[in-house]
Amino acid sequence: MRRVFFLAAMVLVLARAGSFDAAGQLDKKRVVHAFLAKENDIKPRSMFSEDEPVIYLIWKGEHFRAGDEIRVIWIAEDVGDASPKDTKINEGSTVVYKSEDHGTISLSRPNSRLWPIGKYRAEIFLDRQFVQTLRFTIQSRVNVELN
Repeated sequence: MRRVFFLAAMVLVLARAGSFDAAGQLDKKRVVHAFLAKENDIKPRSMFSEDEPVIYLIWKGEHFRAGDEIRVIWIAEDVGDASPKDTKINEGSTVVYKSEDHGTISLSRPNSRLWPIGKYRAEIFLDRQFVQTLRFTIQSRVNVELN
C-alpha cells in the first residue's frame, strides 16, 4: 500500500512540479517543490484530522547536486496547553542522489494518542539553508450521524 501511495505521489509531484505554488528557490538553479498529503489521498492539503496516522511532506527537486540533503523540521506553532508555542516535534532528512530527485519525509502521530488540535508548520531546508515553510492545521474529526 505504501509503495502504491509513494508511486502515485511521485507521479503527482512530477506532473505538477512546474506550476506548483509551494516552491522554494534556494539559488538560481536549485529548486524544491513540496506539498503536504495524507496516505489515502495524495491531493495537497493544509488541514488534517486529529486521528491522521501519518502526515507526508512530498518533495521534488531540480538541479540538485549529489549529496545535497533535504531536511524538514516539524513544529507545533500553537497547540494550546499541549505544548509551548513553536515547539519542535521532530526532524527528518534524506540525501539527494541525482539532479532531479524526489521523495517523502513523514511525521507519525504519537503512539496511540491523537494529534493536539492547533497550528503546525514544516520548515524545509536544503543542506543548512532554509528553503520554505508549509503551514498546516490539525482539527477535530467531525462525526456525522444519520437518522
